[in-house]
Amino acid sequence: MSSSLFDRILSSSINVKHRLESLLNICRIYKHPSWLSDDSCDEFYRFYGPDLSDIQELEDSIVSISVLIEHLQHERNSTETCEPFPNYPLCKNGWTLKDIEQIEKEQVLNLNILNLINLHSFNACNNELDKQQCLKSELDNTHIISNDRRHLNTRSLSTIPNSCLSCTTNKNLLDLPIELLLHIFSFISPFELITNLAPTCRYFANLVLNHVYTHIDLYKAASVFDVTRLLSYLTCLRTIAFINWDNEVSILAWAIWFDRISKATSNLHTIRFQNVYISPILICFIVEYFPHCLQSIIFDYQQVKSYERFDLILSLLADKTIQLKHITASYQTGITNFGILQLVNNLNMVVELNLLYIEAINDETVKILCDKHNTYLEILKIDGAQLTDKALEYIDCCRKLKSFMIEFCTNMIGSNFYIFQNFDNLKELCLSKLTNASLESFQLLFDGKHIFRNLALLKLGECHSIDDNCVRSIITMCPRLIDFMCSWAYSLTDGSFNEIAMRCQHLRRLSLVGCHQIYGRILDYVPEKYFHHIEYLNFEQCNQIEDELLIKLYKRKKSISIINYYGTSVDDDDDDDHDDDEDDLKSF
Repeated sequence: MSSSLFDRILSSSINVKHRLESLLNICRIYKHPSWLSDDSCDEFYRFYGPDLSDIQELEDSIVSISVLIEHLQHERNSTETCEPFPNYPLCKNGWTLKDIEQIEKEQVLNLNILNLINLHSFNACNNELDKQQCLKSELDNTHIISNDRRHLNTRSLSTIPNSCLSCTTNKNLLDLPIELLLHIFSFISPFELITNLAPTCRYFANLVLNHVYTHIDLYKAASVFDVTRLLSYLTCLRTIAFINWDNEVSILAWAIWFDRISKATSNLHTIRFQNVYISPILICFIVEYFPHCLQSIIFDYQQVKSYERFDLILSLLADKTIQLKHITASYQTGITNFGILQLVNNLNMVVELNLLYIEAINDETVKILCDKHNTYLEILKIDGAQLTDKALEYIDCCRKLKSFMIEFCTNMIGSNFYIFQNFDNLKELCLSKLTNASLESFQLLFDGKHIFRNLALLKLGECHSIDDNCVRSIITMCPRLIDFMCSWAYSLTDGSFNEIAMRCQHLRRLSLVGCHQIYGRILDYVPEKYFHHIEYLNFEQCNQIEDELLIKLYKRKKSISIINYYGTSVDDDDDDDHDDDEDDLKSF
């Protein structure tokens, strides 16, 4: 005896096994150079993979999914003389066949329980409600409200008695404008919204499910069974994050969760993992359940290095049936050229690729990426440890680039930095640790021939050669800068800093870490005269800027976040300490 959910999980598990076996065959064909000699510790080989440990990981994963398949098939083929709903667990999370059957039998929300919510306990708030009613009448005629309500099931309002809607003596929660209701909902826990508020009427259910639950963060605090119930109702879920689950979720539990999401909505486009054990089987289930809707996947930095063979993850995501376009796997370990090439070769369209601190990327990888995805690529953030100026020649064909970041570019001299002038849509440019890039390279980039009209963020990290004249060119060529960082540029003086303050009218964030020739006296006129919109100033390791100057600025505008020489924030404690110093001086 089995349910449709049970059959779907079994079918998906069989497909997962086939995917793992296919990748295993590819890994065995792709010979790792270190397999052929005893010099397996050679630093050169670690970038190319797959390694023998990858083979072992795939074999172990195939065994695990095979065991699950055997258990599921055994339950499905149970005879009538056997216990129809066995209570022994199928996995470490305690799922039994009876639990799985129960999910399918759960009734949908009964939206007719209450059609009216009285606010007798809020009679003292009648005056405020009258004001909100007037506001509602005014906003109903605006385009914003009409757009919001087109997502609601307006037929649900038919369950509310007309007498209640037209009542003038008693106030009803349903009379409140949508904006105020959603604000009130924000103070209620998500699970209470689903289990207690949404069932009261269709109107509230539509508000909660269509507006509140487009995104949810699932923390380990909830049980796997509560999460399963919750996921069944999120019909408008678009993004979901799994946070701090470590290795607590079984293979079967992941399959049940993904099945619930896929049955509830077809709108899910983003999945994010933070401190979650990312196994090959988990990735295969994602490909199985969300091939037509999932567009973005994010693997956040793991506090605990629970998985060190991320090549397999990239390779399994590299599936031609999936619509994945945005991939972030920065700071992950075990990624080699093999996994990256599998990804860029097999995905249909790469729009965003974030692989920072992944040293395996070389010029040839960049060439393959740009040759195939140059008409789509908009965001590229990669580690430049193995890259040369040749890589920028390949990137030049990606004319839709909006954001580009490259770090640890010790092999780049920047002779072709001018290629960034070809990207008319460029909004963010980050070039970090360009220790061998010359001043001439940056002068070519900001040579006065091209104005970066859309560039809002420019970060030049540890670009030691940049001087005052170069900064002046940057200010001229980038008139719309909002966020500017120029760290450890030893030649910068107050001359260029003053021009930044006077000419960068849109600037909100400025970081000048390690610029030890800047005194910052112009800060006495901020924000009254300069930096009207500034929100963040970082002067870490700027030993010429006095603390008193920063404290006075903070007193004038406490909404500014200011970082001092020591890398700490200037705040009210600094005010108190400074006042104490003045009192000590007066006592003398």
